[in-house]
Formats: sequence, structure tokens, C-alpha cells
Amino acid sequence: MAAKIGQFGQLVRTLGSQLKEALSSSLGQGSKDLEPYRTPRAAVVAKVSRNAVAELVNQARNHPQRGDSSSANPAYVALAELADLMGKPGLALGLRNETGEISFLDMEMDPETARQNGGPYVEPRQNRNLWRQLKHLSSLKVDRTMLAPSLPIKSPEETDLPEELVEEDEN
Repeated sequence: MAAKIGQFGQLVRTLGSQLKEALSSSLGQGSKDLEPYRTPRAAVVAKVSRNAVAELVNQARNHPQRGDSSSANPAYVALAELADLMGKPGLALGLRNETGEISFLDMEMDPETARQNGGPYVEPRQNRNLWRQLKHLSSLKVDRTMLAPSLPIKSPEETDLPEELVEEDEN
């Protein structure tokens, strides 16, 4: 009986994927191998944000890094904002020597609690949530500070002024 149930499940999955492919091709969605279109601005924001977080992580390997709201690096600004949002002014990013991973830690945790927890590091679930928030905030900071394309500068001859404002030379 179990083989028949497994065969039935495989049949349903196969038919479902064929239906999905047929619908996407008929609606013009294209192949599932193509990633969804991202605007050039979104691609640049993502790249700059990844680079900013990578720089923060590289610095955190040497010694714990706290956020800095006046930094030029948007990841440091995002870390400072994250510390404010979490209500932990001592939130920092550092290398966990036991596992070799970069993790968030609370630099202002009292020594007794840190000793009971095996160090000032946050728990793994909260660490993952903080990582997601840091990446998201960093991306938002980059997007807010990145300049939009500016309008071209026009000379006075190129501007269209109403006739009554244009003075004629009477020489």
C-alpha cells in the first residue's frame, strides 16, 4: 500500500509541475530558470549593501564592532539603529571563537548572566533575526542615501520662457 501512496504522490507532483510550466508559458512568464527582473537601482542598492555588511563583518573578525550613527558605512549606521530598536545599547558584532562564526553580542550584559550563557552572545534564533534585520536596515540606508539621477543642466538659451518675460535687445 505504501508503494502505491508514494506513486500517487509522485504522480500528483509531476502533474502539478507540468501544469505550472504550461500556465507560465501560456501567460508569457518564461522559464523558471530566469530570475525575476530587478531594476538597475535595486541591483546597485543590493550590491552596495552587501559590500557594506561584508566590510563590517571583516572588521568584526578582529574585534567586536559597535554601530556608529555618524559612519559613512551604512552597515554601521544600521547596526546603531538596530541597537536602538532592540533596546540594547551594547549590541555589537563579533567573532565567536568557539565556533568561528560572526555573531551578535551584548557588550553591556552583566558578567553573571554572560557566564551562565557561555558568553555575551545572543541566542541563535535571535542572532538569525538580527542578521536579517541588519541586512534589511543596511539596504534601506543605502537606498535612502543613494542619489537619484539629476536633471541635466540647461543653458539660459535652452530654457523656454514665456514671451512676455523675454526681453529683446534693442540695439
